[in-house]
Amino acid sequence: MAVVLCFGDSLTYGFDPATGGRFPPGQRWPDVLAADLGNDHTVLTEALPGRTTVFDSPYADARSGRAMLPPILESHAPVDVVIIMLGTNDLQGPLELSARHSASGLWTLIDIVNRSGAGPDASRPQCLVVAPPLIVEPKGFMGVFYTGREQESRELPGLYGEICGQTGTPFLAAGEVVQPSPVDGVHLDPQAQQTLGHAISERVRSLLP
Repeated sequence: MAVVLCFGDSLTYGFDPATGGRFPPGQRWPDVLAADLGNDHTVLTEALPGRTTVFDSPYADARSGRAMLPPILESHAPVDVVIIMLGTNDLQGPLELSARHSASGLWTLIDIVNRSGAGPDASRPQCLVVAPPLIVEPKGFMGVFYTGREQESRELPGLYGEICGQTGTPFLAAGEVVQPSPVDGVHLDPQAQQTLGHAISERVRSLLP
């Protein structure tokens, strides 16, 4: 049996752009992944809205992925696969960060996983990086944070792919399989959650023995 840890932000949490709430269990992409993998495997979700790669948020406490990933890995060890999908919150306009800042943050997170010894028998867990969906015409409350940040969002998958190539880390660009909901231009609707979960399950299967 393999243990898969999903480490992310509101996109992994299952934020519903239509209601401002959370999709029920079974509709979030980690739940779709769990259903695809079957009962022989365990899928754990560690997702927090507003989480960044490595940066402190001026809006909420404990949002730095760099600060939270080590204790999460330790608490759930042994873990076979760690899925990281972060970076969208790094691009919030008020933070004044670029896609390159996010890519640097991703490198730090990959390094944390690789040095953690949180895998079976204190080995290195497998790591799968998922570049988040693109930001497309952000609206409403999301427009406050992301208007004018679409170009940085478009640059993120390529930069993440470069980091993953340099570190030998498996990679998937969510923007190649899903688009954000037109409701807010950032988060996923139920169908996109399903599609992304299935796409990630295919990659995870390739990493399992």
